[in-house]
Amino acid sequence: MILPEHMSVGERNARLYETLKGMGLFVTAVPCKDDPCEISYIQVSCELPRPHPTFDVGPPVEGAEVGEGVASPAGAGDNVIDFPPIL
Repeated sequence: MILPEHMSVGERNARLYETLKGMGLFVTAVPCKDDPCEISYIQVSCELPRPHPTFDVGPPVEGAEVGEGVASPAGAGDNVIDFPPIL
């Protein structure tokens, strides 16, 4: 297939629209005001379209209490692994 060296914006957008639609993405073509047969720009989404806008906001929660004391790892006892020093 030989591709042209130069394309108009409408031709490029039409080709891009078909390519993205063929990839399974949700693509909306917005036509030009002057020529409704030519695509001015496209909107692409990789999520399913939602009928109503929804927000994934959970209720406020309280975090775990953080202790005031800071100790060295040696105080952790069994939780510390003693690796041999590199010589």
